[in-house]
Amino acid sequence: MAPPALPSGRETGSLGAMTSRPFLPRSRARWIVFVLFGWAIVAVVQAAQGYFLAAHSGTSQSWWPTLAYTLAIYSVWALLTGPIVAAILAIERQVRTHALRIAAYVALWPAVSALHVLVFAVLYWPAYRGESVPTRWAMADRMFVRNLDTNTLLYFALLGVVLFGLRLRRRRAATGDPSPPAPDDALLIRNRGHVRRVPLDTIDWIGAAGDYVEVHAAGRVELFDESLASLAARLPAGSFARIHRGALVRIDRIRDIEPIGRGDAHVRLVTGERLRLSRRFRTNLAALIAPA
Repeated sequence: MAPPALPSGRETGSLGAMTSRPFLPRSRARWIVFVLFGWAIVAVVQAAQGYFLAAHSGTSQSWWPTLAYTLAIYSVWALLTGPIVAAILAIERQVRTHALRIAAYVALWPAVSALHVLVFAVLYWPAYRGESVPTRWAMADRMFVRNLDTNTLLYFALLGVVLFGLRLRRRRAATGDPSPPAPDDALLIRNRGHVRRVPLDTIDWIGAAGDYVEVHAAGRVELFDESLASLAARLPAGSFARIHRGALVRIDRIRDIEPIGRGDAHVRLVTGERLRLSRRFRTNLAALIAPA
């Protein structure tokens, strides 16, 4: 239920230089409280709206059953918040072009709407079954049509909140630390309230992942909230080299270079991984590997 922690800001050098995460909960327990409280507020507001509109139109409507039903609907949204946020973050990391990101978010919309009514039917059909909904499938089918507009609004509202939070964090990180210090011997990466120290001499290579980079070190992959160009400019030039617009490697991890034609090549690492070497960066890499 708790959304995964958003990747950290430019946290390098020392603990004192780490960028804090503004306005976001820092632990899983606080995330759970944050999500539950938020959806509970939305449920109460919507229940009150329905109750007073019914009273205004002269139709009597009991408050507690109305509130219970609305809370049931939004409890499913609370359960789905974590997976939805995880999917949004994955799209932000892995899909590089804005057009494809928009397409991915639009494709996710009907899936979320369908999943919401299916989970609701599984959990709450015993409490709300009747002649009009004799089975869970009948309840899900009916609710999908009746709640499509509300689920659409809620999905895109949640999407907007997550994207706004990501953009705000990046903007604050950029303005709050315009000239981040170069890392000395390690990168410090925060995730889910924990800080992991990644020594530079354990890094094999670093690849671009949308607005982030993936640090491949000691058999693990860590997500780091900084562009590849920015990080490459701050890493020791004698230890790391750009081999492609989307990748840089630690020089002492290179086993050999395999030409593949037209000036391009593959860089084979001591780990066995093969990475594409662009001809644009080949001359510079050759000079670093075998300096005159």
